[in-house]
Amino acid sequence: MRSVYIVMVLILLTSVGAFSQTPDEVVLPDYNASGNYLNDQIMGDTTSLGTRKNPNRTYVLQKNGMYLIAASIRNNGWTLRIKAENVPGKRPVVYAFKNSVTGVYSSQQFDVRGNFWIKNIALVGWSTIAEEISQMPPYIINVNGVGYTVEVDSCVLMGVNGVLLRVPSATHLVSATNSIFTQSGNLFNTDIGNGRPFDFRNTTIDTVIIRNCTFTDGTDRVVRHYNATGPIKEFVFDHNTVLNYLSTHGNLALGRVGRKVTITNNLFVDNFVLGRDSTDDTRLGEFGNANEKETNGKNRMTMVSSVPDSAGQVDPTVYIVRNNYYGVTPAVQAWYDSKSALGIGNLIPLTYHISKKLGADSLIAFRKDTIAFTLSPKHLVPFATWYYDPAGANKKKANTGFTADMDMQRSDWKYYVDTMKLTYPKTRPAYTGADGGQPAGSLMWWNLTLLGVNASNGQVVPNEFSLEQNYPNPFNPSTQLGYRIGREGLVSLKIYDLLGREIATLVNKVLQPGSYTAQWNASGFSSGVYFYKIEAGQFVSTKKMFLVK
Repeated sequence: MRSVYIVMVLILLTSVGAFSQTPDEVVLPDYNASGNYLNDQIMGDTTSLGTRKNPNRTYVLQKNGMYLIAASIRNNGWTLRIKAENVPGKRPVVYAFKNSVTGVYSSQQFDVRGNFWIKNIALVGWSTIAEEISQMPPYIINVNGVGYTVEVDSCVLMGVNGVLLRVPSATHLVSATNSIFTQSGNLFNTDIGNGRPFDFRNTTIDTVIIRNCTFTDGTDRVVRHYNATGPIKEFVFDHNTVLNYLSTHGNLALGRVGRKVTITNNLFVDNFVLGRDSTDDTRLGEFGNANEKETNGKNRMTMVSSVPDSAGQVDPTVYIVRNNYYGVTPAVQAWYDSKSALGIGNLIPLTYHISKKLGADSLIAFRKDTIAFTLSPKHLVPFATWYYDPAGANKKKANTGFTADMDMQRSDWKYYVDTMKLTYPKTRPAYTGADGGQPAGSLMWWNLTLLGVNASNGQVVPNEFSLEQNYPNPFNPSTQLGYRIGREGLVSLKIYDLLGREIATLVNKVLQPGSYTAQWNASGFSSGVYFYKIEAGQFVSTKKMFLVK
């Protein structure tokens, strides 16, 4: 998805009122300079016949610029590319703006009906905090077509009644990297069941990559794929920080999944503020996908959930879940303690099904740690207290008696990039608990970088070599061996018996950087201990596995 740029003299593009240095790029002036809405500038970049002037166009927004969207930008069948100009300064900010004709905000900033790519932009769903917070639009990005690729990198998305990025249609790739998602949901004109960064509603997605992002302040889940009839075929949630989520219906509610689920190196703090409550029928209704019950016969609440393998997919899902940390701050713990009769606070990260898939590794997939961030938004205890108050929501999806002092922190977008600081003491186990001894959570707060994501083919490019524990283990007769390659080179993966004799070669070829899975069928071998060994350049690793017939 990269354009080929050719240096040429400046030409005047009168249709959009801006200068460009290449035939594919056009710099758009902000609202203060042009008096034009961003939707008019982009949608007006057409020929007299109504076709796009340049199908390879990239729209460049000016640093420190303010842009307004008064009507949805809809890319019918063409690729929409937007980025910040490459000069010093703050991100351009795009605000939803009340339409002067209709008197309301557009339901979304971007009505995506083609491939969509946006980089280094702040997207805000409201224009004035105090006066019109109840008129926030339901979405920022809403995908309304089939088979597209949606890529969000180094952006800030915030301020909606419902969902920051909604995908109700079958999609090829959704990639969100190095971004901040905040202020999803409100109780001024909607209910507590709304409010999430991602809603993959009843749809199939080939690949979802969410990596090195920060999520703060939401009333529901980070990811909703509940009751979907199609799977997320491959799901990656890596090196993210999650803070201040009520988690009304869970946190990562993955629904149907496909060949692989990867949840690694994440940090969750106060991510389940409403806690685990087996008496709350309002919340329990959407914990049913896992088909797991409490002793009272009601749905079991977990932070992460998915539909078990028995849901009909041909190949069982491979789960890679490791090096995740979660914590509860003193304020939220005190609130849990006040509701101890309901069992609130007894957080459970994983379903029985996922834990069984992980085997012994489930014990270290999520570790509890005490995390105190350097500077973070206010906690959601007033919100949670109102939810249980008989004079408030009374455990219903309602907004009875809700007032602003109970709400999440409603800071301007600059707070999240200039003031908020989600570092934590380096003495905590989480600081060296991620792969390669890195800090768990988003590395943006430590000024560390991850190797990028090649979003065009959905591959997460690792920054290290590794050999994972086989799954299942023990096994009979087949098992899967996952491994990651950090640099191109010759890779061999071999099986040895207890005497050190080589009995099988699974891989012996040159591989590109990426994550891979090999399968070994041991039908012709007897029960016992076996070893598998990978060699890739300087990297050599051996692990043990058990065949039990």
